[in-house]
Amino acid sequence: MQHENIYSKGQHSANGHSRPQESNERVLDLRSILDKVLSNWYWFVLCGILTIALAWVYLRYATPGYLINAKILVQDQQKGGNIPGEELFQQLELFSNKSNVDNEVEILKSRSLMEKVVNSLELNVRYFTEGRVKKTEVFNKRPFSMHWLSLKDTLSAVSYTVRPQGRDSFALHREDLSLRGAWGDTIRLPEGVMTLARHHTVDSIEAEYDVNVVSIDNAVADLMTQLNVSIPNKQVSTIDLALTTTIPGKGEEILNTLIDAYRHASVEDKNRIADSTIDFIDKRLRIVSTELLGVERNIQQFKQDNQLADLTEQSKLLVSGTGDNLKQLTDAQVKLNVINSMEEYIRDEKNNKRIVPSSMIVQDPTFVGLVEKYNTLQLERERQLLASTPSNPVVVNLDRQLSGIRGDLASNIQSFRKGVELSIEELQRNSNSLSQRIRKVPAAERVFLDFSRQQAIKQDLYVFLLKKREESAISKTSNLAIARIIDPAKSDALPFKPKRIMVYLLALMAGAGIPALWIYVRGLLNTRIQSREDIKALTPVPVLAEIGHCSDKQSLVVSKDGGSHVAEQFRALRTNLQFILSGKQDKVVLLTSSMSGEGKSFVAINLAAVLAYSGKKVVLMEMDLRKPKISDGLGISNHTGFSSYAIGRASINEIVQPSGIHENLKVVSSGPVPPNPAELMLLESTEHLFTELRRHFDYIIIDTAPVGLVTDAQLLGRFADATLYLVRQGYTFRQQLEVSKDLYLYGKMPKINLVINDVKASRSSGYGGYGYGYGYGYGHENTQKKKGIKKLKSLINN
Repeated sequence: MQHENIYSKGQHSANGHSRPQESNERVLDLRSILDKVLSNWYWFVLCGILTIALAWVYLRYATPGYLINAKILVQDQQKGGNIPGEELFQQLELFSNKSNVDNEVEILKSRSLMEKVVNSLELNVRYFTEGRVKKTEVFNKRPFSMHWLSLKDTLSAVSYTVRPQGRDSFALHREDLSLRGAWGDTIRLPEGVMTLARHHTVDSIEAEYDVNVVSIDNAVADLMTQLNVSIPNKQVSTIDLALTTTIPGKGEEILNTLIDAYRHASVEDKNRIADSTIDFIDKRLRIVSTELLGVERNIQQFKQDNQLADLTEQSKLLVSGTGDNLKQLTDAQVKLNVINSMEEYIRDEKNNKRIVPSSMIVQDPTFVGLVEKYNTLQLERERQLLASTPSNPVVVNLDRQLSGIRGDLASNIQSFRKGVELSIEELQRNSNSLSQRIRKVPAAERVFLDFSRQQAIKQDLYVFLLKKREESAISKTSNLAIARIIDPAKSDALPFKPKRIMVYLLALMAGAGIPALWIYVRGLLNTRIQSREDIKALTPVPVLAEIGHCSDKQSLVVSKDGGSHVAEQFRALRTNLQFILSGKQDKVVLLTSSMSGEGKSFVAINLAAVLAYSGKKVVLMEMDLRKPKISDGLGISNHTGFSSYAIGRASINEIVQPSGIHENLKVVSSGPVPPNPAELMLLESTEHLFTELRRHFDYIIIDTAPVGLVTDAQLLGRFADATLYLVRQGYTFRQQLEVSKDLYLYGKMPKINLVINDVKASRSSGYGGYGYGYGYGYGHENTQKKKGIKKLKSLINN
């Protein structure tokens, strides 16, 4: 009773504290996982070696990717990005070309700019040479170049094989084409017209090359996906350009060419303003020059007709009197002439999309402001069209603003012209007044004075136009790009892909993950009991003992002086059994299981033997009447047994036989197989048999049929004091433990406990080196290591 109280107290303590139990379960889970890993260490080693080798091969032959970086500084009025030489534009006050860094980013990413790069470097043609393992692209060191004079826009991709034939000729092959030619020949192909040019800087040209050709559009699209244009932060006007490529030199050349094309385009924008102004001035100079030449001819003819040599002295008094009025009238007529020309230029619909020449602007503050705003919007519209279409809302909005400002310009210049015309009329009236005063002057002198006045007007206008043209030409020659290169294109020293450390890390993870996944999937697909944790998860029945795997095929493994680990486990079972059979009259132990083959007979024989060796009188009953095994295992006769006694053909003394193992161990065999085993167990003679056996023996061990198949065990349970439910590792199905759970929860069998049979020691099953009695587990670690090494050697040999 004392032992029973201790046993029950231990169970209550375990159930009463949930947190320590959960902590222990977590420790056991981690330990079971670690045991599974250690028991399959050779798989982890093999997979690790294999994945590392595959990673090395991948890194050895993978095409590296290099990152090419460049940095430029752009002119941004909002962020203070100034370009050297900008002061000259501010001093001349001729052109206003404001920009911002966000627009320049879009221009750099525009397709038209990248198309110029592709056409310039012929990037739609790629050259490959055969290596030891794979084909490698060559760029600068190729012995020839394929130049396409015309190429179909619908071309997707085509590949040619070119083999140089010495220094003068080559052979070109394709799937459906083969020809020979000389370097520099023009060749017509279905894709277009091309020529092959040999590079004399490369000596060795005997190798065979594969030339891949794609359309310009495809090459542009491919490069645009590799290009990244970004702004480091919003406080600066610098732009970072990055390009990914497999050849560093090629990437650097592409990026530098892109920057050059961008800078050239920005210079062209400024030159277009200057060219527009110079073109306008040239047209006016031709007109004014013709008019001035006509006036000078008229003066020459007038002097010849009137035989006049020097009218200076003759008209000195008249000129001095009308000088101021003439000067004012001349200035006013010059302004009117300029205004008329500007009004004609503005109202001409051909110039709607052109820059208004700012150098011809009359110095009226309102008009000057409108012209500067108009030119700024016109340039902004042209910049937006580089990266968008005319239907873009931004472009449409700019067109609407330009139209409004152009109307304001026309209205403003019209009102200004009216003011100048009124001034001219006033000056003309003054001039007429002076003319009346000099009517007495000879007619010839008056005519000459009129010619002189016309000559002065035309000459002043001509000099004014010449001056503005020179200023425009000077400003054009000093035009600089809107961007300045801070860092030219430069490749990183090491490729950014594949990342060696990351590849090796992934290889190690794969080397550990593949066997771990295999172990996990194998556990999911396994339907049989493999470990103590499986039992704990499926049934609440306590485990009384564990019997290790026995490689011998003998039914009896215990002996009086034997020290094998299995024998020690049966002795441990005998000791644990005392806690269950704590009463003086508790002596009947029933063994059952879920199905046949789980080792009930083996455990029953050895348990009875180990109890007999301890000096107890033990009787072993072979009550599996359907498939008896004990009598065959012990080599005793089964002609007379329990079935004979139950039907009254034998007495108790006749069915109790010596076991041949120990004098204290007797055996009651099953006897002939009856047609109704269950009915025999319900007879009164069966109850009488157990009553008599209890009087003469200390222990009664009953080997019964599987309770999961027939009801024999439950019928005999009324005579038993304790039930040992056999579970065999790697043999018993998981769902069959539901039977033991049902028996335990509903009390269908007395004091039911589990005995785990055929335990194969390994870390993964949770039975690794912790011992089952004395001696079991000694040398187990070394044995496991030797087994693992043998498996590893066999796998390597295979």
